[in-house]
Amino acid sequence: MENNIENIVEHLLLRNRIRNYNKKDLKLQLRVHPNFPSFQSITDTLDYFNIDNVAVEVPKSSLEQLPQDFVSIIHTDNGDEIVSVNKKNNRITLENTTLKSNVLDYSNFSSIWVPKVIAVEKEAKSSIISKKPSLFNLLLLITVASFITIFIGKTHSIPSISFFLLSITGLILSFFAVQESLGIQSQTVHQFCSSVGNTNCGDVINSTQGKLFNTISLADMGLLFFGSLVLFQLFFGFNSTLLIPTLISIPVTLYSIYSQAFVLKKWCALCIATILTTAGILAIAMTTLPFQFSYSGIYNLLAISSLFGTFYIFSREKIAENKKAKSENIDLTKFKRDEEIFEYFFKQSKVIEDTTKISNEIILGNPGSKFKIITLTNPMCGYCKEAFEAYARVLKAHGEHLQVTIRFKVSQDSPEDQARQISLRLAEIYHENGAEAFIKAYSDWFKDRTYTAWIKKYSTSINNPDHIRVLKKQAAWAETNDLFYTPASIINHTVYPTKYTYKEFFHFISALKEEHRLVKLTEENLVEV
Repeated sequence: MENNIENIVEHLLLRNRIRNYNKKDLKLQLRVHPNFPSFQSITDTLDYFNIDNVAVEVPKSSLEQLPQDFVSIIHTDNGDEIVSVNKKNNRITLENTTLKSNVLDYSNFSSIWVPKVIAVEKEAKSSIISKKPSLFNLLLLITVASFITIFIGKTHSIPSISFFLLSITGLILSFFAVQESLGIQSQTVHQFCSSVGNTNCGDVINSTQGKLFNTISLADMGLLFFGSLVLFQLFFGFNSTLLIPTLISIPVTLYSIYSQAFVLKKWCALCIATILTTAGILAIAMTTLPFQFSYSGIYNLLAISSLFGTFYIFSREKIAENKKAKSENIDLTKFKRDEEIFEYFFKQSKVIEDTTKISNEIILGNPGSKFKIITLTNPMCGYCKEAFEAYARVLKAHGEHLQVTIRFKVSQDSPEDQARQISLRLAEIYHENGAEAFIKAYSDWFKDRTYTAWIKKYSTSINNPDHIRVLKKQAAWAETNDLFYTPASIINHTVYPTKYTYKEFFHFISALKEEHRLVKLTEENLVEV
């Protein structure tokens, strides 16, 4: 059951068109929960991501009134099992289950059902093409009809048709890969990637390995490659010029295989499908097209590729900008920077009485300052990147007036756990080379989060026994104080409210620091009196 909980939650979210989460962090937040795997670990994680959810026990007679997709529990021969439930056409389909038969009628399902349910609110469906008549829709239809007419009007052979269909297939696969790189969650991609064992499309596609000019990823190159092939065939037909981009794709394809096998050590089902498609295109081109090139053909290829590339890169940047602007506008509407509102939530936040210093732990800033921030972090936590950037900014501006203690919440079960090894190496860097070296090393980790590349630069940990003891004490401290999630920040005994992101952290730390200074001055004046 443990291996399926992440898939169950992700399946529930995608079925309900909820995409405002990071898959890697979803997995991490589930697994660090003290009651994992359980209903509580799921609901607490959904709360962490601010996803509206409800967990209730219902009578079995209310099955028909339940939403189409939900998480529940069933009895099996091996004990109770958490499953994804899809209810459609008077049939129940169970996902992520050990049962041999996963499609049941209501009666059979009720006989094994434990009527405890987790459901989320379904988000409104957004359509790429508006149903209302518009100039955009009209132009799109005209463009598609024109391309079809151009293609039909040319003479074709079996190799040319096969080459064109494979190019279209590659274009579609590359589109899904680019969609994943932009952080747009897709149920289609999720189902395709999860259908193959030991694959993680998101980690591979979003890796910085193989980026051209630190901007164009392998997903972008794939879309540019297949898009150029499709357009060239539409306007200039199936000829020897197509050998040029096909041959250029060989080193890119080989690098993609090498990166997945030896650098990331993870496979991407989308990437594998794209590689196989490219191999098919290469085989057709090499066996049917002669190595005879013309200047006009090369010029036409460059013109098509340049125009398509310019249009694509411009469109991609606009999509990224719009997504960022939309996210920022949502944040602005919450009025979170009002200090009175923050003060209210801050006073309501959890108080940690035990902030005693742990010997040999990492302390940044001014160790003698009375204004203390204790941070709980994990190298594998994506949200910890934003938090650490906020700490670094605070230290740069106010480092003389406050101290920031770095505490790691990492697994102590496996000595070879990557998060544990990174934490130990960071502790070594801090004690050997100082705070600035530590900040740079941890910042470099968050730029890519590729373990093999990071340890190649900073080397592996020597597993210092003193540092191991510190990690264990920090983990025990977090457990004792019920700090289950990372990142977490304790500001003078009070936990930074979870309702706020770390974009506002610098603003409120500046305000709290000033308030702390005024309180300190008042206390000093009282002592003098």
